[in-house]
Amino acid sequence: MDWRAFFTQHRSTLESHYPGLTPHRFLREAEEIGGDGAAFLMGVPFAYQLGYAEFVHHKFTVTPDVLIPRSETEQLFELVDQAIKNHPAWRRLVDVGTGSGCLGLSLAHAHPMLSATLADISPAALAVAKENARKLGLHSVLFSEGDLLKDIVGLFDIIVTNPPYIPRSAQGVHAMTDRHEPHLALYVEDTQYEAFFMRLFDQSARRLTSDGMFFMEGHEDRLVECVQWAKAAKLTQVQIHKDLTGRLRFLTAQAPRAPLG
Repeated sequence: MDWRAFFTQHRSTLESHYPGLTPHRFLREAEEIGGDGAAFLMGVPFAYQLGYAEFVHHKFTVTPDVLIPRSETEQLFELVDQAIKNHPAWRRLVDVGTGSGCLGLSLAHAHPMLSATLADISPAALAVAKENARKLGLHSVLFSEGDLLKDIVGLFDIIVTNPPYIPRSAQGVHAMTDRHEPHLALYVEDTQYEAFFMRLFDQSARRLTSDGMFFMEGHEDRLVECVQWAKAAKLTQVQIHKDLTGRLRFLTAQAPRAPLG
């Protein structure tokens, strides 16, 4: 396949599917992916065609059952990573809505003393996360299928989550993302938005150790509301953090002042 000629012939279509695409990047990806180019013309994300995505220096298997890891989530990794370094006694971590497992597994790999649990409502996503744990040699990681923390037992020093957080009515979601990535991991119905996050915050408040912390990636237009909901659930020291573009992106909080039971 003459990929340079293919790019020239279909440039406008390819650039509409893949924002910021350059000829150099397309040629690099196409040479590795191969095939007849049909998937490119349908806008299938490169990561799904390759079967992997890079996250914090690791290659994670990805399929259409899981979100493709983003650079913003690497910033969430950095927030949690630094907090762990500041709390050497922390031992238990749970990654809620783990998807490919990129976040929880990267933290477990970086901090071998952690006992990690990866939770997701999707059995297909958990199958991908298990494969990634195997590839990283993390054989002691536990997996839990269920809705948020509903079926999780015990207390955790670290609760980290990149949950579905895009309101269903939100504008600006790229068509390629909407078409190919799992809606279960992307969207929350507008009428269920507050209830979903109140459930997440309430369950988290009940599963944190006394000096534990909660870390979440969220939607820039709804994080201020999330702060109020987190406080209503008795989480303390609730803060919003910006990503590298200056957008509101992350929420952190500490355990309630007294155990909730």
